Amino acid sequence: MRESDRPILKALADTGFALKPKVLKYNLDTRYGVSVHQQTIYRRLKALRHAGLIEKEDESAGYYAITELGQRLLSEDLSDNEVAEVTQRLQEGPPDND
Repeated sequence: MRESDRPILKALADTGFALKPKVLKYNLDTRYGVSVHQQTIYRRLKALRHAGLIEKEDESAGYYAITELGQRLLSEDLSDNEVAEVTQRLQEGPPDND
């Protein structure tokens, strides 16, 4: 996981809402004291989605929410196999057309 991944997941988990990337950035900056460039947020959202940690709830509007797998990762409740799979998917990254 990258440095910005855990704060992104935590913000989505803490709110319990599906958020747009710009709203996510605002909350990371103001509520979590974490400065992440907007383009980095877009890239990490794609990677986190590819790994199954978040989902895009509305394709056209671009709302993202944490998945049950993402919640379990934050609470450190994943099996070794799940950790290995998530790690591999984060390292390989999403396909270029995603």
